[in-house]
Amino acid sequence: MALGLVSGCTNLADRGLAARVDDWTLSEERLAELIVLAQPFPLDSAAAHELADHWMAGAALSLRSAAGDSLSGSEALAESIWLEQREAMLARDREQRLGAAVLPDDAAAERTFREGSLRLIAHVLRRVGPETSSSERLLQQRTTERLLSTLVEGGSWDQLVAESEDAASRQAGGLLGLFGPGELPATLDRTAFRLEPGQVSGVTQSADGYHILYRPWFEEVGSLYASRLYQRRLIEADMSAAESDRTTRGFAVTPGAATVVGAMVTDPSEWLESQQPLATWGAEPDEPEGAGAAGSLTAGTAARYMFFLPPEALAELADADPEARTRFVRDLGTRELRLADAAARGLALDPVAAQDYARLHADEVEYWTNALELDGPDSPSRDALATHMESLVSRREEARSLPPLLEAWLLGRAESRVRARGVLAAIVLARGMLTEAGGATGTDP
Repeated sequence: MALGLVSGCTNLADRGLAARVDDWTLSEERLAELIVLAQPFPLDSAAAHELADHWMAGAALSLRSAAGDSLSGSEALAESIWLEQREAMLARDREQRLGAAVLPDDAAAERTFREGSLRLIAHVLRRVGPETSSSERLLQQRTTERLLSTLVEGGSWDQLVAESEDAASRQAGGLLGLFGPGELPATLDRTAFRLEPGQVSGVTQSADGYHILYRPWFEEVGSLYASRLYQRRLIEADMSAAESDRTTRGFAVTPGAATVVGAMVTDPSEWLESQQPLATWGAEPDEPEGAGAAGSLTAGTAARYMFFLPPEALAELADADPEARTRFVRDLGTRELRLADAAARGLALDPVAAQDYARLHADEVEYWTNALELDGPDSPSRDALATHMESLVSRREEARSLPPLLEAWLLGRAESRVRARGVLAAIVLARGMLTEAGGATGTDP
């Protein structure tokens, strides 16, 4: 199978083209080949668009790096860790304002644990999804049953976690989090709230795959439980205070904001520079000048948040009624009010956290530098991008995406677009290739 990408076509409306970044192009035929290589893989437009988007991100990285845009510079770093920095600042702000009032002592934490309404739950997961074949699904179920048998026969929980396919929880001993009733998916919720301390569940299925749940003893996780309980109480106290604070500050969602949000969800990137206010607030009474100042939530900031919403959440927002969109604006505006007030008080990001974020970005740059040979003698290399895509779809390389705002920052410096009609044509071509090979799989677009 050829690795070369079709190039030299500068008119995106030309037939045969699926995507373009400057003068680098992805043909319908090449995208079809990638879809075939990715089998089992759903033959639908959303999945094919994801492949085209990943190719565009790689192309933009290659071209902008060669053009001299520093991926390690302060601007790229700021885009890469934008949301993480905000979340960390909001957490510090909550703790400074509310921490003393909600900090549980050891006895209170243990009482809450024993009462059982808030449960610390760990799990092991073997993933399945819409693209998983029936044979693979059965294999994952049997693998999960084997892991459970290993535990019953004297194995350790750590042995099971080492084979979990949930990378995020695997790093924390399988810990999913602290949950109240109804906060987990229905099947997991029922199972989790039947477990006594120290008990392990049977194999339980959810939309993500096959799980084994574990509710640890308080003696195992007492300090961790107290910490998670504290963070939960901080968030609850902040939510309780928010309405009063909005009233005090004259917080208001601007007329037409709900309509603007409906327009933004189709392409948030078009709104990134917009200063149109979606919500406003006044200065805090009786505060020194500069502290608790008036401010606003702009459409540009709201667009940035939208980049972190999963596609299904964006689709819900697109179909939502004005009241739901107004709540979305109100919640984002409250966050921005908190951040602005914290900055006015002189609250800064913890230096250790800042170093951690910088290191994570450096790791990201190193990964993509190696994957796309950005420091190679032939950079920017179309062959390197083609090889990367082959490794990705054939699962020789773990799927990894750029931070969404960093990707938008790169694509914003190039002429780029996915051609929807070309993606659909690639799906048709892929289906034909699979039919010819006698191995058609996937779902209809």
